[in-house]
Amino acid sequence: MPGLRIPRAHSNDWYDHLATLQDGYYLPWESDVSPGNGEDAFLQLVESQLSEDKTVLEVGCGHGELALDIAGKAKQVIAYDRVQSYIDLAEANRKEAGADNVSYLCYNAVDPALPELRLPVEDQSIDVVICRRGPHHWLQDVSRACKPGARLIQLSPMEEPIPAWSSKLPKALHYENSGRYSGAGSIHQSIENRLHQAGLTLHSGWSFDVPEVFKTTRDLYQMVSWGLLPDKTPDFEDVEQKLDMIFERYAEPKGIVLRHCRYLWYAEVPSS
Repeated sequence: MPGLRIPRAHSNDWYDHLATLQDGYYLPWESDVSPGNGEDAFLQLVESQLSEDKTVLEVGCGHGELALDIAGKAKQVIAYDRVQSYIDLAEANRKEAGADNVSYLCYNAVDPALPELRLPVEDQSIDVVICRRGPHHWLQDVSRACKPGARLIQLSPMEEPIPAWSSKLPKALHYENSGRYSGAGSIHQSIENRLHQAGLTLHSGWSFDVPEVFKTTRDLYQMVSWGLLPDKTPDFEDVEQKLDMIFERYAEPKGIVLRHCRYLWYAEVPSS
């Protein structure tokens, strides 16, 4: 495929393109993630910081599923994302659920037209900021937006190893081109640096690295092709034989195993 151009996964261009491929932000494949993973730990930590007097800001909310899940445990949830179609879907789901204490905003905090990065909330109005697999820009404005003592919780994808079978597929389907691959590098150091720049310090951080099992060639294909341009991506039927070979050579008894790597961190805005 000469001239192959693939938007960098999780860039703005990638999200804009993904919004044309599927309704909302979700993982379109089925897989089994082992217990003790970072996704579950994130939800437990978020819920531990909620109460009926807390106002929550969710950064990068996608189609708004998390905000609705926690709405009954908070006073108010404000959630924003820069992709309009995600917010439209979130708002429709909010109305159907009757969640009057949830507000969805289509907003780009790093809009170059703005004089400075600014979260879409009033000064010292937020008790808890949460972000699941989203950006990190919001840290620049938490000292203004958050109340003293506010809690900050984020779950970030960690760098994971590129599987040996990746090169057996056409270049467009190499693992590092898929949306699942974070390419995050040292996320731990990046978070520490961003917190330091914002005048904050890390309270706690946890790394999670557990197996994720793909049981079928179709699910593996959906993962490696996630977010790619359809007209530049081989069809499943075109690579089915290669996928069968990958399963035959590399699969463990339950299927193809990848690493499900997450970094969960927690910080607090100083009380004074």
